[in-house]
Amino acid sequence: MNGTSTVGRTRAEHAYIELRERIIDMRLPPGAALNEDELMAELKVGRTPMREAVKRLESDRMLTVYPRRGTIIADVNIRDLKAISDARRVLEAFAARRAAEMATDDDRLRLEDCLLALTDAAPASNRAAMDLDGQIHRMVYAIMRNSYLEATLIQYFSLSQRMWNFVLTGLAPIAGNVKEHEALLRAIIDGDADRAAVLAEEHVTHFELLVRGNL
Repeated sequence: MNGTSTVGRTRAEHAYIELRERIIDMRLPPGAALNEDELMAELKVGRTPMREAVKRLESDRMLTVYPRRGTIIADVNIRDLKAISDARRVLEAFAARRAAEMATDDDRLRLEDCLLALTDAAPASNRAAMDLDGQIHRMVYAIMRNSYLEATLIQYFSLSQRMWNFVLTGLAPIAGNVKEHEALLRAIIDGDADRAAVLAEEHVTHFELLVRGNL
């Protein structure tokens, strides 16, 4: 979904990322039982890497493990939307502020390329818009240069993406929400930390309202 490279991954990391993406995009739907043996064969991983991946996804609140009963894909609980959005408002604003302060010339060139992708044409579909949205968020996280906070942001962003996918069917075009990133990227490129923080916080709020309005 996000095009993450497999180069240098451990088998456990490979299993974790692949399962996470399938849970986020609903290929593994809420409430379904996780068939570990089938997935081990498909992903070409052994029991130990699979169990490590399951433990991480349980910690991420994407799986629920029932002793002696099996592993179930966690429900999408829309009551969590506000709590997740509250956390993201704080963290995304900090990440955008820090990215504006830390961006190098090479970072700014990459952000300019991303800005062109946003301004040249609207994404062809909601799915394409979501993929571009994820690419932009992860780029900002990386530029922030705080691996601890980056991991936390990715966890919360993944939960938000899953909620987005849950309500995506029949949703009106969302390209406009993704286009909000034009101003955010420009603020980071210009080194305007205060504006970047405000725009990032507003973007999370607009996402929350979009999801809530389509329940």
